Amino acid sequence: MTTTQTSSQTRLIRILEPSAYRGMLHWVDPGDGHISDVHVARYSVGPETSVEAYSKIYPYDDGKNRGMVNEITGYLVCHALGIPQPARAFVAFVPLRQICTPDASPMIQALAEQVEHYPAFCTQRLDGKSAAYRLPEIALPGLIKDVQGWSKLPAAMALDDQIANVDRHLNNLIRTGKNSFAVIDNGILAIPPASDTHHWKVEHLDALALFRNRLCEHLFDGVPPNKTVSATLGVAQNCLPAVDSVIDELEFWWGKLLTSEDCEKFRAFILERTSQIEAILRRRYNRLL
Repeated sequence: MTTTQTSSQTRLIRILEPSAYRGMLHWVDPGDGHISDVHVARYSVGPETSVEAYSKIYPYDDGKNRGMVNEITGYLVCHALGIPQPARAFVAFVPLRQICTPDASPMIQALAEQVEHYPAFCTQRLDGKSAAYRLPEIALPGLIKDVQGWSKLPAAMALDDQIANVDRHLNNLIRTGKNSFAVIDNGILAIPPASDTHHWKVEHLDALALFRNRLCEHLFDGVPPNKTVSATLGVAQNCLPAVDSVIDELEFWWGKLLTSEDCEKFRAFILERTSQIEAILRRRYNRLL
């Protein structure tokens, strides 16, 4: 890994200085499925350039909280596969006392008593709304049909199996137009069924396991049509070169956010799933020949 490859100027996901924080706008309603504490804030990302971004605070929790490393892994692989997502992602240091509003969670209030700033994973606000948030049940079939017609759906389904994203529900799609969506939220990876945690453990990292694919469940009851399966298998051929194109940055973040042992295990898990993604998809969709 060269100095050029790991410099902040060349990384897709930058680390912003605390001075980049320009102010909180509001907390995000947890009713839309967010597990972590999420607020919208404005950040300075360059000379005379500021953006509004969703800011997720994942407490380190003695190394057990994997939310930020999951988010970064998903964002980089998604970028490499050309799947629409927020235009910018970055890690920013949030001034905790500024966000200690009456709506702040006890966790945020407790952190504010311990440290001045805390890192958050941030993604630029998209021009669109969560596809299913507060959608009347009568409108759900129309939404499902719309998502089924999305050209990037096979890539999104392949991505979720590749990184073992078990939580891509319909609220994690942002509608950007008819049959047009962007993906958000890669915070929960590699959690087996009936797990008592939202964060993977090393023993969960079975590279060949069939983890839950919620998009496939919600859209096709787990049995997509032949056309979608064929397109998803076609995307699988691009997964390995896609990861290769961002591997230096992935390894930078894995090394920064994980212990050396966990880094080695997680790296092996992602790379093995990527190399075996076609076989994994064939097992899922009963296309063994």
